[in-house]
Amino acid sequence: MGDQLKCRRSGTDLSALRKTAARHGRRGEFAKSEACLRAALRFLQKTSRIPTFDHLTVWNELGMVYKYLGKFGQAEKYYRLALRCARQCIEHPQRTSFLASIYHNLGGLDHARRRFRRGEIYARRALQLRREVESPSSGAVASDMVALAAILDGLRKFAESEKLYNSALRIYRRAYGENHAETAVLLNNLAALYQATKRPHRAEAFYLAALRMKRRILPCSHPDIAVTMNNLAMLYRSQGNRDGALRWFEDAAGILAVSLGNHHPSTKLVRGNLRRLRSSRPRSLTLFPPIQ
Repeated sequence: MGDQLKCRRSGTDLSALRKTAARHGRRGEFAKSEACLRAALRFLQKTSRIPTFDHLTVWNELGMVYKYLGKFGQAEKYYRLALRCARQCIEHPQRTSFLASIYHNLGGLDHARRRFRRGEIYARRALQLRREVESPSSGAVASDMVALAAILDGLRKFAESEKLYNSALRIYRRAYGENHAETAVLLNNLAALYQATKRPHRAEAFYLAALRMKRRILPCSHPDIAVTMNNLAMLYRSQGNRDGALRWFEDAAGILAVSLGNHHPSTKLVRGNLRRLRSSRPRSLTLFPPIQ
């Protein structure tokens, strides 16, 4: 509560509000991030009746927070506000890059909603635009590759997806090294692909590598850690290792209850897996989709 009040009181400093929101987001504290961004939006609404580029960035950031909070309708509302205004900023030097980011995020939202075909359109558009303004070896281009690959996994286009993941991994390792959140997400996604394509030993190795990396660089209650725990539990259950699966489901459920709350879709998903495992109905367990 103290952080939220601090955000409201510092409303005259837009940059500080956004930085504080981003810091909370990196920690997985999305409700606090939302409070800061809402304060930023109120400040902007008081200072300008006409949308500015600052409005666009705050709308986009609010969309990302609402996606993590499972409020998909709110996320789409703010993404589309940002998209509509970005299309009108014809002369702005960052227009193309910003449009790429919004299309990336819209694709990610459709991915979370399992609307893969529409998400693929957005993700391919994001990658196309990004390549117009960024080096082919940039981390931003690699992030768009990963986002598209995650959607292609949902469409079971595994060959193209694996190629994109491996290209992105080479870029990440050059750009970020071995201890970076983007690299950890990619390792998790590759593990899920290996699991889906019946390569369990490679899947286990990549899940464990992703989990080790996430634990080094993220707070212990970050929901991204729980994502990999849930998927590792799924793998172990498919191999008949019930005790191993039970342990990881329990750990994942505990993290998500703290970070996202009991009513978030991700918390419900993991608790449902845990409940069905305990009742010996494993066929209906649910894997987290690859992360955008």
